[in-house]
Amino acid sequence: MIVEIVLKNKPSLELEGYEKIELPNGAIFANPVEKRVEIVVKQHPDGRISVFTDKSEVIRSIAQSGEVVDIHAK
Repeated sequence: MIVEIVLKNKPSLELEGYEKIELPNGAIFANPVEKRVEIVVKQHPDGRISVFTDKSEVIRSIAQSGEVVDIHAK
């Protein structure tokens, strides 16, 4: 299950072992071994940040590093 975590501000993401691909409105973190996208970070125009992932360790890290505004399951 993919979870969208909406944060008030940009969290400090220290994700080791991922290849980071910067985009104009966010970033993608991919597993370089499996060549799969595992985390998507989207910056909204109003300053909020959405993080999409199914990795529990990433969700735990994000919940501790930023102010969670909302959560959606997809």
